[in-house]
Amino acid sequence: MDAPYQAAPDVHVLPTNLPLPGVGVLPINAYVLLAEEPVLIDAGLGVDGDQFVDALTSIVDPRALRWVWLTHDDADHTGSIRRVLEMAPNARLVTHGFNALRMSSWWPVPFDRVHAIRVGDRLPLGDRTLRAVAPPLYDNPMSIGVLDEATGSLFSVDSFGALLPEPTEDAAQVPHDALAGGMRAWATSDSPWAHLLDRQRFGQVLDGVRRLQPTRIFSSHLPAATGTSLERFLEVLESVPDAEPARAPSHEEFGFMLEAMMAATGERQPVAAG
Repeated sequence: MDAPYQAAPDVHVLPTNLPLPGVGVLPINAYVLLAEEPVLIDAGLGVDGDQFVDALTSIVDPRALRWVWLTHDDADHTGSIRRVLEMAPNARLVTHGFNALRMSSWWPVPFDRVHAIRVGDRLPLGDRTLRAVAPPLYDNPMSIGVLDEATGSLFSVDSFGALLPEPTEDAAQVPHDALAGGMRAWATSDSPWAHLLDRQRFGQVLDGVRRLQPTRIFSSHLPAATGTSLERFLEVLESVPDAEPARAPSHEEFGFMLEAMMAATGERQPVAAG
């Protein structure tokens, strides 16, 4: 896990940059929103458990958390969820109801603390209100993003993610071509169904994002985008249905990738023969 950073006066990023040899890095972010009722958005990777907790407690006392908003139940978003809820006895778990049910297959979800939400619902936090919004692209149909109606911050789940050449804390620091290519590569792999989309209807979905008028974009898989034009991002997404669908690695390619990852981290793990 990388060091947390402050992306806005009220938003701190808890980042991990996952190295993908031959590709670059994939940012994986959780966020702390310092509202009157503080919110943790997602819970990081399980392998970063101790570091995640240390990063979280460096920003806010977990006992002060009032909400943990889980955008969806994929492993890179739920890694420390159980531990966080144990450390944050005053927090409720905000998520799609089916996410809570599915997670109960691998840990005893405290259903009495679950606040089930669906797109369009609003959550008052004292000094502001959060609105549940649908991300334009996703890999999990139960994904629910967050719009802070007071500041315009949009937490866009997996949408607007990107495979990047190197870690950074500001999307504006990534060269335009690298950012556009990385966003397209991520979108075609994370939402492989996108090439089946009706272009006109997808355009209407993107217009819906425009109507949200976000001032800042905090994706789960992109450095904070506080000064980057939303229109640039939407132009990339508009091109995704026409892009070449992503190709999964072969067993041999996967072996080479795994060996490079183990070498980069100083670990060794054998690859089973096919």
